[in-house]
Amino acid sequence: MSTKTKRRIPDAQIKKFEENWKNPMKKPYLEKLVLNIGVGIGGQELEKAVTVLETIAGQKAIKTLSKTNVKEFNLRKGRAIGTKITIRAQNAEKLLKKLLIVNNNKILRKSFDNYGNFGFGITEHISIPGIEYDNTIGIWGLDCVGRVVRPGMRVKFRRKARTKVPKHHYVSREETQYFLKQKFGVEIVEKLDLEYI
Repeated sequence: MSTKTKRRIPDAQIKKFEENWKNPMKKPYLEKLVLNIGVGIGGQELEKAVTVLETIAGQKAIKTLSKTNVKEFNLRKGRAIGTKITIRAQNAEKLLKKLLIVNNNKILRKSFDNYGNFGFGITEHISIPGIEYDNTIGIWGLDCVGRVVRPGMRVKFRRKARTKVPKHHYVSREETQYFLKQKFGVEIVEKLDLEYI
């Protein structure tokens, strides 16, 4: 039996997903997309990374701070060492479609967890459609992490009357893969063979 056949989502499971999705409280959706660049140092390099993220997403990026002191890397607690940006709702869907083009609409199978999270990397930001090379900024790589959830997850994070969410309400690894395949035409692969490399 080939690896491709072995890894395929069974038809019975797909049928179960589609049956569940008829219930509006069970239908998954892309909650957010987080773009991140870890620079390691502050100053001018960090400002360039912030500019790159703001150009890609079209909204304001924030700086991430070091949580510990690392003497070998000259890192101090509270120092800005990276930048990230969170995109939600329809903006996240539009941006994800653009970012997936870079990897030929492919995501590695190992890039999913059992809570609806998935991620992939982009080695050169200029390979994103609509982004042009600027020699004052250079070329940057970035991480993209998305989260697929069902309605009702707010009860876990709200300030008042917060409560636990049962495990069956999270979107499983297979369901996330199937959702991305149906909604964004994503192909789940064991290894990425990109044409532009």
